[in-house]
Amino acid sequence: MAEGLQIIIIILFSWGTLAALLVLLPALLPGRITRAQQVAQNSPGRSFVIGLVNFLFFGVVATIFAQGGDLGGLIALIILLALAAVTAVGFSALNQIIQARLYPNGEGVRVGLKTAVLLIAGGLVPLLGWFVVTPILLLIGLGAGIIALVRRKGSAAPHETFG
Repeated sequence: MAEGLQIIIIILFSWGTLAALLVLLPALLPGRITRAQQVAQNSPGRSFVIGLVNFLFFGVVATIFAQGGDLGGLIALIILLALAAVTAVGFSALNQIIQARLYPNGEGVRVGLKTAVLLIAGGLVPLLGWFVVTPILLLIGLGAGIIALVRRKGSAAPHETFG
């Protein structure tokens, strides 16, 4: 019984801290989040494919390293943490997009937290949220985060035009 309560407390704490991270990242990395937001909004399919390819590649690399003992496990953990950090940048950008759509006139921490909680809760829906919504959003976030972190400030994607 006590183990079940501990798991529930850990899960609730994790959801709360994830919501706080999604609201905090735009203040810490405004340029990167804005670029990731533009990428995710303008080309979600491209973001999804880039996120999927990178997740599969780095997942295989991390799995191979994990078989190599303590040092290999450490390298695998570093790879997975780097993927999680980049995904957090893209996921925070998705939170900003959803916030702008749900609350067009709303700004601030309160509205950002509401949006983050809604985004997290949408991924918690059994089966559909777990196996469809969450993986799609995370892969789009990973792809948008990678594009935003790799693309230079002055460079534009080939499909973008300057009016």
